[in-house]
Amino acid sequence: MHYRHLRVAELIREALSVILMEEIRDPDLQGFITISEVEVTPDLRRAHVYYRVHGEEEDWKRAEKGFRRAHKYIRHLLGEHLFLRYIPEIDFHPDRRPEAAEALEALLARTRHGDDKEDS
Repeated sequence: MHYRHLRVAELIREALSVILMEEIRDPDLQGFITISEVEVTPDLRRAHVYYRVHGEEEDWKRAEKGFRRAHKYIRHLLGEHLFLRYIPEIDFHPDRRPEAAEALEALLARTRHGDDKEDS
């Protein structure tokens, strides 16, 4: 089996983390943003980049706008960091999975507490 796309995904994740911290000057991308995951298609032509914003809802909106505006420049910078024959097209996606997990946990906790009250 070929796992090259998994290795390339990890290289992209690491490079994007450095690029965001050290090279991007866009004010909408200046908050505390982390690259949580990168999925690269097996043909290495497209990368889905999932990011987390550590802040308020307004910070998420600003980051989304910043990634939309700067994605071509970020891809260019990625080409300077990685020595690949082809730099994949990049799609940025907000990663809200932890919030969804927290919301589910809160719902389950409320349900459990509701069950406890009925037993009394």
